[in-house]
Amino acid sequence: MPSQHPEEIGYGHVVESYVTRTYGGLPRYLVLNGGRFLGPRWLHTTRFTWHLLNDAAAITDEELESLILRQPFN
Repeated sequence: MPSQHPEEIGYGHVVESYVTRTYGGLPRYLVLNGGRFLGPRWLHTTRFTWHLLNDAAAITDEELESLILRQPFN
């Protein structure tokens, strides 16, 4: 399958739902990358973790594939 942006294949909603949703003013991908959610002092740790667990259970194979096989965002 050629690499395409999720919007190009009808899965544009997955970027907002699973990548750029914000927590404490930061998009999810930056919170994950920085490990901020691992610190118990961060005010959004519980909410972030629950959303992450729920989304991991809810994402479909097609949605996940659209994120993994996409071209980098510009």
